[in-house]
Amino acid sequence: MFESIEDMRDGIAEALEKKKHFTVFDNDLSKFWPPARHTRQKQIEAIQRFAKEHGWEVTIRDQGLIATFRKVSPEPADVR
Repeated sequence: MFESIEDMRDGIAEALEKKKHFTVFDNDLSKFWPPARHTRQKQIEAIQRFAKEHGWEVTIRDQGLIATFRKVSPEPADVR
């Protein structure tokens, strides 16, 4: 689906303009964070950094590898 990490970034950003979340599956995630080069934990940490750098939250389910990205929720203001 995504040919470059930039394509993936842009695709996620575009989808999050229309939806609350967008899921990317192992076949795309492994192109940019291959499990052979990283341990699974390092792969997960790299995906988490990618999400944070772009202002998103991510939930990772390790059935294969599935990452669901969401816009970061604003922190609630203190109520006094």
